[in-house]
Amino acid sequence: MKNKPIIGIIGKVQPKYDEDLWHRIDEVDEIRYLIVKNGGIAITLLPTEATMKFNDNDIKDEKKLNSEEIEGLYKQIELCDGFILQGGLYSCKYEIEIAKKVIELDKPLIGICAGFNNILRALGSDVILDKTKSHDIYDKNYRHKIEIEKDTELYKLVEKEEIDVNSIHSMIATKESVEPYAKISSYSKDGLVESFELTNKKFVMGIKWHPELQFNEKYVDDLFKKFISNC
Repeated sequence: MKNKPIIGIIGKVQPKYDEDLWHRIDEVDEIRYLIVKNGGIAITLLPTEATMKFNDNDIKDEKKLNSEEIEGLYKQIELCDGFILQGGLYSCKYEIEIAKKVIELDKPLIGICAGFNNILRALGSDVILDKTKSHDIYDKNYRHKIEIEKDTELYKLVEKEEIDVNSIHSMIATKESVEPYAKISSYSKDGLVESFELTNKKFVMGIKWHPELQFNEKYVDDLFKKFISNC
């Protein structure tokens, strides 16, 4: 049996509603499935803070992690060959710290939706709130077209100039907020950045849509195969 790379899915803090007895940190099982299907071993990485109170939105987390908490995150990073930052309603400082270190170590990384945001934050930029809510369509069957830039890793994987993707996000990125930090690989029809990649790293890709909700499409398997092969 060949050695399979270990892929760390960074656990995502979930809202705690009044009727809940427990706080929860989630892993999206469609992501785990795509990792296993395409040759990896999936594990979940968790925050190292001694708290159950985390940032409660996807806007900037003002928390400062201490050296012990950061060192604990680095120990988890040592366990893995590649990483996936998940989407979700909340974004926390531990996700940004993991992204910073993973990029520094040149380990493969995919950021999906809020994970896109947290890679961008790790690079020194940020996203903004879409007050129009035009990209926040909570429907797994909804699709809109994106235009893929040639001479990008995404284009090599998809081999198309346009594909249909879902759109389930409230935070958006403009060309000006991404271009100084990363190579933009696709845009929505209204000119917002849908994906980016780091050309000076082994494999780092931020994706605004949720490919795990399109796991029956060939390009999604190709994406995860390429990612895992780089791990």
